[in-house]
Amino acid sequence: MNFSTSRSNIQCGCNRLYREHSWDVMNGDEPVWNRNKHTKSACNNAYGFIPNSRTHYIRCDIETQPNILAKLMFDVWKVKFPRLIMCIIGGAKYFKLNERLEREFIKGIIQAALKADGWIVTTGFRTGVVQLVGEAIHDHKVTNPKSHITAIGCSKWGATRNREALILKKPSINSNIDVSINTSKNEKGQQDLEPNHTHFLLLDDGTYYGYDMGDYRTRFVTEVSKYNGANVPIVTIVVEGGPDTLSAIYNDLRVGIPIVLVDGSGRIPNLLANFLTCTETMINRNEKPDENSTNWKEVIDIEDTERLRNLFSRYEEEIRNGLKAISKGSRTSDKQMDQLFNYFLYCLQPAVRSKIQIYSLESNHDLDDIIFEAIIRAKEKKSSEINSELDRGQLLELALAWDAIEIAKEHIIKDDLNDLTSETKDKLFFEALILDRPQFVNTFIKLNFNLSEMFYEKQINKPWKLKWNQLAKLYNDNDKKTKERLYLLEKCHGKNQIDSEYELDRVLRKLIGDYMIPIYTHSVVGSLRCWKFCCGYPQTARISDSCACLHMNNDDNESEILNPEEARKEVQELVYRDLFIWSILTNRIEMSKVILNYMETRICALLIASKIFKSYFNFAVDNESKDVLRSQADQFEEYANECLKCCYNYDEERACEIAIRRINIFGGLSCLQVAVDADDKSFVGQPCCNQLLNNIWYDKMEPFQSAISQRIRLLLSICTFGLLAPVLVSFRKEQLVQNMFFNERNRKNELIINEKEEEKQKFNLRTYKRSESNHEVLFSFMLMIETLLNRSRYIV
Repeated sequence: MNFSTSRSNIQCGCNRLYREHSWDVMNGDEPVWNRNKHTKSACNNAYGFIPNSRTHYIRCDIETQPNILAKLMFDVWKVKFPRLIMCIIGGAKYFKLNERLEREFIKGIIQAALKADGWIVTTGFRTGVVQLVGEAIHDHKVTNPKSHITAIGCSKWGATRNREALILKKPSINSNIDVSINTSKNEKGQQDLEPNHTHFLLLDDGTYYGYDMGDYRTRFVTEVSKYNGANVPIVTIVVEGGPDTLSAIYNDLRVGIPIVLVDGSGRIPNLLANFLTCTETMINRNEKPDENSTNWKEVIDIEDTERLRNLFSRYEEEIRNGLKAISKGSRTSDKQMDQLFNYFLYCLQPAVRSKIQIYSLESNHDLDDIIFEAIIRAKEKKSSEINSELDRGQLLELALAWDAIEIAKEHIIKDDLNDLTSETKDKLFFEALILDRPQFVNTFIKLNFNLSEMFYEKQINKPWKLKWNQLAKLYNDNDKKTKERLYLLEKCHGKNQIDSEYELDRVLRKLIGDYMIPIYTHSVVGSLRCWKFCCGYPQTARISDSCACLHMNNDDNESEILNPEEARKEVQELVYRDLFIWSILTNRIEMSKVILNYMETRICALLIASKIFKSYFNFAVDNESKDVLRSQADQFEEYANECLKCCYNYDEERACEIAIRRINIFGGLSCLQVAVDADDKSFVGQPCCNQLLNNIWYDKMEPFQSAISQRIRLLLSICTFGLLAPVLVSFRKEQLVQNMFFNERNRKNELIINEKEEEKQKFNLRTYKRSESNHEVLFSFMLMIETLLNRSRYIV
């Protein structure tokens, strides 16, 4: 190091005074200070917690390998692994954004960090854009004290104000030590650390002042993204900024990190966005070059200066003038200006510009959506990566967090997810359910995700068995839903966890009614029914669907076991039932509508939903919640009404059967039974239900005998105590039951589908036997009314 005779107040090339050096200084002949020659690494004891904020910090050599700091973050500081890393760079000094742009920027970065459990990486100093980020984090903490955002400052040690206070007086292996920072000293070229960050990496390059750390931030986030074989997406957001910001953009683009420019924030983003827009026409015109032209898909490095300049020669003067304007006050030399010019041309070239997205207030997209789109487009350029299946899975997880279904369909899903493993599909589907992403659930179902094996275990020559741990995962992972006012399952159940199938059945019978047979467990009532069935005891309410009868009756008779394809279709309906009930109980209304589209017993499901919402009404604490619940109940009831009307207009007889039919997968309930209990007057008052009551009243007699002669005959039959009825009264004609039921089951929306001719006879015998007992419908209806009048509606 070179000093004059009076060296005590002479500044060295490292910006220290002679008296501030750590070791004895010797005169040298080198005219320029060199970090490699004039510094050396040494152990230090600057680490611990910054007071008040309890923020981790550590001082380290700028030559420290990034993988060491990544290991420190995860293994020592125990930082949660991110699903997204956002680097925010730009103006290091005070600048002013217009109010709307500032508001959208703050909302965008906070939403992006929360949606993807992302890291925010900045320079860490309380100035410029980082100060704006810190204020956004602080405002979010005030309104959401339990929410956590990881913000990491990659800061320069020599530019940190009062850095001496961060050095522990005595070396200690205990890093949990508070240090006091005296902020009274105000030195030019130094900045305070932003207090809302959670971690600081204070990088020491041997110099004081200044903010330039080369490409260390880029290398650090790249190492973190690949830690332990992960592939975490990275994106850099640029707000304002000068020459150093342009260098940072170049460093990120060189390693494939996408860039989002906030147009309108000033200087570099404005200039680069302007030229990206005005050169777009030229790029599109030359997408198919001839043999003598430039290869537009090839990335040209800045070392090949002539090729870069030839691409944009017509814009060279404008670009240089723009760079000079943004470099005012930074003492940029001509050599540095040429370097900045090459960086700028590198960003404009066709093979690189696709990694740059522009956000402006005039666009129709939010900043967080632009961030996600930038990540997706950058990943598309790496389609030849070895681990593409893992990459798609991670991108879909990110899309789920963002709820960006359209972008996911266009850039990730592309109508095919067959390359994903079953474990990945299961993880994605469960995450879509828990995060309440109905559009993703709908897409996954259309792509034939195997829901049957996801929720039920296949058994040989036995009914499929429910995987309770899978269903419990949905009911017990409701951290976000419990914060909502309309999440009333916990109040109804009395616990925040549903630990068994019995508890779930208990909740359902409490909300729907104790006339509902348990659908997940075999209760005493269910066992009694099975015993009666095995003993040949006459069954009531014989009009019923046969779907899932094996699951309800637990019959081990092999002759009643359906073939594997039929069993799978029945289990599929059970899965939809389970998901529909879960979505209603946890107040996921849009999700329930998606699941309902795939159900075959949707009228009964709609009425059950209406009944649950009306039962929830008793647990709501405020009038607004009660109004919402009442509206939801009316909405589902109206949908059930419309469905029944369509059925009635299509086939009156079948519609009447639908209304009275017992649905085994819903615990033996019938639509009319639930409607009466739920006081759904509009449903009970429909013509279909009126005709059903008439049919029940007339039983096997021909209904609507309104002619005078028919009335006289009926009166005479009554007077003779029915002796003349076979002669005088008109009865219904015997129908071809076998053909009727066989045609019925092959309809598109029927529960049982069996295409095998050899099983036709066996099926017809069962259905004929069932239809033969239609005369017991009256007894079934009377039993239903008696149940509603004499039983309590809720389980005590």
